[in-house]
Amino acid sequence: MVDVFSGRPLLTRDGHAVDPEEVLQNKIVGLYFSAGWCSPCRDFTPILCDFYSELLEGARPPAPFEIVFISSDRSPEEMVEYMHDMHGDWLALPFHDPYKHSERTMMCCSLCTCLEDDGVTTMSQLNSLLHPR
Repeated sequence: MVDVFSGRPLLTRDGHAVDPEEVLQNKIVGLYFSAGWCSPCRDFTPILCDFYSELLEGARPPAPFEIVFISSDRSPEEMVEYMHDMHGDWLALPFHDPYKHSERTMMCCSLCTCLEDDGVTTMSQLNSLLHPR
C-alpha cells in the first residue's frame, strides 16, 4: 500500500505532513472514503474510531494498522472540521491531491461501497488478520 501514496504527503489530524513511506511501512492500510455531510458516514466514524483505538492503544504491541482518510467533503475547510470533530488519529490524503479522483481510487471507493453493508464482518476479519490466534 505504501507505493500507492509514494511521493505524495499524507496529513495527520493536526495538519502536519508526513512521509507515507515512513508511517505506512509494514502496516495494513485501510482506506476510509467519507464526508462530514454524509449521515451514514457520521454514524460509522465513531465505530471506526473505537476500532482503531482498540487496535493501536489497547494492544501491546500496537497492531500494524493505519487508516488513510480520503475525503468527499465539499471543501478543505469541511474536511478539516470533520477530521477534528469526529476522526481518530489517523492519516488523510490532502483535499486537493489529484489521486483522490484517479481511476484507481474510484475503483477502491466502489469496492468499499460494496462492502459497506457488511462493515462489521469486514472489521472483524481485519481484527482476525491483525491478531491471529
